[in-house]
Amino acid sequence: MPTTNQADQTPELYATIYTPTFLSIIYDVLVLRFNLRYMWRCRTDTILEPFFAENFSRRHLDIGVATGYFLATALARPFRAQAKHSIALVDLNPHPLDAARARILSKAPSATVEVVVADVTQPPPKALQKSAFDSISMFNLFHCIPGEEKLQAFSLYKDLLAEGGVLAGCTVLGGSHATNWFNYLYVKLYNRLGIFHNWGDKVEDFERVLGENFEDVETTLVGMTLLFRATRPRRTI
Repeated sequence: MPTTNQADQTPELYATIYTPTFLSIIYDVLVLRFNLRYMWRCRTDTILEPFFAENFSRRHLDIGVATGYFLATALARPFRAQAKHSIALVDLNPHPLDAARARILSKAPSATVEVVVADVTQPPPKALQKSAFDSISMFNLFHCIPGEEKLQAFSLYKDLLAEGGVLAGCTVLGGSHATNWFNYLYVKLYNRLGIFHNWGDKVEDFERVLGENFEDVETTLVGMTLLFRATRPRRTI
């Protein structure tokens, strides 16, 4: 299994939560079925799955992989399963990388899958620096990353897009975008527990940073979830 390690340690809470047991038994049900639909008001099956599939190519980089659900769902489509795909997975925690790789290969055994342990707020590791991907996904990533510098991931990874490539993703926004008192308290609790780090995340901040790094940017707010799609990166190399 091709593996590259950029991070020697993972944040304690992140590493504790994203264990093999949590990923295999709880994540898809709690995060993708319950939280997204009922708390963040953005359904996985009717909104996020099609959005991912529309922005998925045969040369793909997925950052913040969780269980590999979106990749596996896209690859399960009849015309995808037998096609040759080259997929790179980036995450700070090796447990999601292992889970996602196994899930991808169960749907597309002919796929080439490289796993990279890396911090998305740092420059891409050498294993990726000379790569060119037709699509990059960042689904449910930013609301889990602490620090104001997290949005620099767009500037760090945009140059890995090939000509004509697309970067797409989604993120849960902070308390100012709550749609009712219940999800306001829910996202506040997640931030207090250190599960999320998005209390101050706003649409305008994402739109500003995306616009600084890409010539074409599209955003859509669904409930508390921001969907973004960007093409034509403003090159730095």
